[in-house]
Amino acid sequence: MIDGALCQLGRAGGRAVWHVPLATAVVEFRRGPLCTYVREHPYGLLPGLANLYCLDGAHRLQWMAEWPRPDDPCAGIVDEVDGVLIAVSVAGMFVRLDAATGRLLSFAQTVAAAS
Repeated sequence: MIDGALCQLGRAGGRAVWHVPLATAVVEFRRGPLCTYVREHPYGLLPGLANLYCLDGAHRLQWMAEWPRPDDPCAGIVDEVDGVLIAVSVAGMFVRLDAATGRLLSFAQTVAAAS
């Protein structure tokens, strides 16, 4: 990442491909099969737009996540397993998305550990 943008460097060290954030800044990314999952800082996005999306190998937007609650944005990309992207929200919900389309599969509140 350079100045909040996602960059892929070429052989000579210059930017070969880059993705300018949709709103403020890219805060996390994770490589997937032939794609990159991106989490942006949620502030500055239009209401109702998720701060989690997917880019193809040329850093073109493929999908924006079908996020369950607009007032509880994505806080982290956990993993991608068998075509399912797993993310966690600020309030601690685990969100499961179809990795190919961003369609919401399920979401559930995490269970706090007993002390």
